[in-house]
Amino acid sequence: MPAATVFPFLEVHMPPTVSLDKIYTTDEAAERLRVARRTMIKLGRDLGYCSRIGREYFFSERDLLDIWQAQRAMPTSSQGRAVKVKGLLSDVRLQRSLVSLSRKKQRWKL
Repeated sequence: MPAATVFPFLEVHMPPTVSLDKIYTTDEAAERLRVARRTMIKLGRDLGYCSRIGREYFFSERDLLDIWQAQRAMPTSSQGRAVKVKGLLSDVRLQRSLVSLSRKKQRWKL
């Protein structure tokens, strides 16, 4: 007998499953964005837009679009100077910066 029939409060309502986008290997993703393999891995890890299984990195179609958006050039004004625009931090980058800010500074002994 399923637990949900005995204990109705245990019933979990799952949203309908969403199909995965196409998944690319590192080489396929690098070729698609026209960058080197190592650059693709670095961008994926730094921005938090990749999946890692063992030593291999994989990228979804959504990951590639997010990486592409993150690499957009900063807009310039009509005078040709860069306009300061607050960039969006990915969740991973935000977490890393908060962890580094919360670490206790080391005191050097002489």
